[in-house]
Amino acid sequence: MRQFLFSGLLVSVCLPLSSAVALGQSASVSASALDGSQGSSSGSSQDAGTSASDLVINLLPDDYDSGAESQSGSRSESVTPEQAKGRTAQAIGPYDPLGIRLGQFLLYPSLTLWGEVTDNVDGTANGEEGRIVTPEAELRVETDWSRHALDLSARGAISAYDAPVRKPDTEENLSAELRLDLADETQLTLDGGFAHSKEESSVELTATGQAATYETNVTGGATLDHRAGLLDLQLRGSAGAMRYENESSRDYDSYRLGARIGVPVTDQIIPFIDAEIARRSYNDASQRQNGDSLRGAIGIEVVNREKLSGEISAGVIAWEPDLAGLSGDTAMFADASLVWSPNGLWTIRGGLETDLTSTATAARSVATHSVSLSADYALLRNLNIVASGEISRESYNGLSRRDWVLDAALNATYSFNRTLQLIASVERSQRESNWAGEDTTTSTVRVGLKIQR
Repeated sequence: MRQFLFSGLLVSVCLPLSSAVALGQSASVSASALDGSQGSSSGSSQDAGTSASDLVINLLPDDYDSGAESQSGSRSESVTPEQAKGRTAQAIGPYDPLGIRLGQFLLYPSLTLWGEVTDNVDGTANGEEGRIVTPEAELRVETDWSRHALDLSARGAISAYDAPVRKPDTEENLSAELRLDLADETQLTLDGGFAHSKEESSVELTATGQAATYETNVTGGATLDHRAGLLDLQLRGSAGAMRYENESSRDYDSYRLGARIGVPVTDQIIPFIDAEIARRSYNDASQRQNGDSLRGAIGIEVVNREKLSGEISAGVIAWEPDLAGLSGDTAMFADASLVWSPNGLWTIRGGLETDLTSTATAARSVATHSVSLSADYALLRNLNIVASGEISRESYNGLSRRDWVLDAALNATYSFNRTLQLIASVERSQRESNWAGEDTTTSTVRVGLKIQR
């Protein structure tokens, strides 16, 4: 069944892409002609600079408008009326795919061929080198409705191993989000997802004593937002089911229910209080990981600002196991998710995250504190550089174990035209533990050629 789903996705992506290269070349020529006509009038207004930022800007075409740049680094440009129909809400950059219009739907198919070299193919303490080739097909669907919105995404990949010699791994993902504008002050968002892939090596997997197998995760949720006078109200809930192939003892269901009350002091600053309760339930009632968690926070959300958006909060999280004789744990936290765009060339994202969950190890629970930072820079209008990093501290309550986890990546995307992209990345993952034999390091280099429409 999985091979059938992936084959269907591959066909649906490849058919629209069959003429993409030729059309992309034509679109590139048209865009160049358009840029040339605009550059003749705007280029004369630019002065040469001597600073580092000026030198970078001088490398850009004369018609490049850094002030109007979107967060993704793509500049808006004129397109034909048919291409732009109904898409005024989002900027269309000179290297963004135009998609395929079917009535009020826009389809964005793509096909990427990845090549990967790594020194630790399984991410284990004694891992071996690996060389992997992965064809990946993706199809995104967006709507062009006057009210409401629907976003769909389907992706499939097959990873073939040149070394070590083993069977190919497959991966399939489906996601959907439906936004319903019920009234001027009320919005309902429904979402769902399906993911099937080979699980990665982890502390939790090692603790089970099982070998890595395929995991299937099915999720669904709903969020209701309503403006009631001076209050912004939110009610949200979700449910998920995690299933492991041939290892039903590890299967579990999860549930979340949360609420938020915000009090806008301006149209951009919204203080709020937030509470959420979650439950994890295994088929085996005696499973020590069955239990509930409760999370409460106060914070401030920033919206509708040109350069800064996001939120920051602080609070407490508690974990209470079902099994008699096991004690629970609590932890204070400060969370944040911020996006800063000082100009059209830079987008800086930063985050703080805290989690307290059950664990398959002998610990009562594991508390994870993470700090992340990424910088997206448009070096040229068709060349984006992204540097990202995350540091996590894992504390296993009831044990003396403490782990530090570092993940870092450098990614570059070069667009030849609207149709063809070259993507390269260097990634490093490292775990340092005070428990012997648990340290791991993985370095990976990936190169991909992407055809999109």
